[in-house]
Amino acid sequence: MELPQIGRHCQLDSCRALDFLPVACPLCQNTFCGKHKLPLDHACSQWSSVDKQLIQCDICQQLIKAPETEKLTTEASVKKKKKNMTESPLTFFEMNRQCAIKGCKDIDPRVGPVHCDGCDQDFCLRHRHPSSHICKSLIEDEQKKMNRKVAAQEKVAKTFSYTSEPKRQKIKSVPVKSKNGGMVELMKMKSQAKGSASVPTASRMYLYVQCPNGSTLESQSVYFDKKNTVGRALDMIADLCKVNNKNNILSANDPDRLELYKCPDMTILNKSSSLEDVLKSLDTVLLERQGSVVFETE
Repeated sequence: MELPQIGRHCQLDSCRALDFLPVACPLCQNTFCGKHKLPLDHACSQWSSVDKQLIQCDICQQLIKAPETEKLTTEASVKKKKKNMTESPLTFFEMNRQCAIKGCKDIDPRVGPVHCDGCDQDFCLRHRHPSSHICKSLIEDEQKKMNRKVAAQEKVAKTFSYTSEPKRQKIKSVPVKSKNGGMVELMKMKSQAKGSASVPTASRMYLYVQCPNGSTLESQSVYFDKKNTVGRALDMIADLCKVNNKNNILSANDPDRLELYKCPDMTILNKSSSLEDVLKSLDTVLLERQGSVVFETE
């Protein structure tokens, strides 16, 4: 979400960064980011015309004012401070240390740098976290995690590896218990079948549905709208059998792809065909993942 009304762009031509806390220069009246807020950082056009009582040290980046007790100019005070820092090597070393991020000079001299053990470099407070300076230790940690994961998977596969014959699912045709074309069986099925109440009675097709291997449900009597396509019926059966259906993202030859089979000849039904064109009431259909089992009829 863009918020163009918040913040200002740095008016330094070489920067133009968007800063949400811009700083206005009291001399040239232009607005700058935090990195270029000081007059010397943005080459202020009015810096040379003002009565400078402060000057920025090029070592510690602090503003220095000539002490009132000594008759020294501001430039002389800077030279004196540099001399003192030179005479104290430890102090000079600490003050001269910069953030390892290129172009960053935000190390606070009162706090000092923060040392990162992962990459053995010094950073300012803003870049002290490994994620802030893209520490090489992060990449090494990710590689170690991946190696542990692969080793664990290999150990599990070796421990629980076994070979077994694929389970054979036997599909039985629906018995016709009466001599009048199964009318008694159909009447019994209508009293037990599940389906949507919104389907008109005249449009209902009653089918025996067998759920795939892995489903906790057994075969059920279900009615569908005969005008529905096979693909629509497949989705409904998958929901009914509580089976994970990923046909919308799987390729046509993927072994995990669900197919609807007509029993007992085990032909795959065309998903674009309507149910009334390929099936009739009292038929049996099987929902199964293609290629995952071997089917037999008896």
